[in-house]
Amino acid sequence: MPVKDLIQRKVVTIEPEDTVMLAAQRMRDKMVGSLVVLDGDKPAGIITDRDIAIRVVGAGKDPTTQVREVMTKDPITIRDDASFFDLTKAFRDAAVRRLIVVDKEGKLVGLISIDDVLELLTTEFANLITAIRG
Repeated sequence: MPVKDLIQRKVVTIEPEDTVMLAAQRMRDKMVGSLVVLDGDKPAGIITDRDIAIRVVGAGKDPTTQVREVMTKDPITIRDDASFFDLTKAFRDAAVRRLIVVDKEGKLVGLISIDDVLELLTTEFANLITAIRG
């Protein structure tokens, strides 16, 4: 199963020059914990609620700080045609909770979280248990 069949396609994004305050408000309004930072149609970074808590609030920075100053630059990405095995390996190797999914040109396609993978695996395990008990 390729990654493109598993991803969230409605990704909430922000621009590097936007403020951290806008990022926090967007996370609140869209009920998400991260935003992909776009440079054109390609991911330039990612900012999470944890980044805001630690790199902004914890560091005593102003909420008008630009996203580019506190985002994680050069985010870990995975191609949309990667296999499920490659996906789980990427999560393990990078030790991250979210991966940005890109196409072969590096353009944003979606986002996948480790929670999404765990939900899928839980469903698959339930199916196997039903088959065994069958």
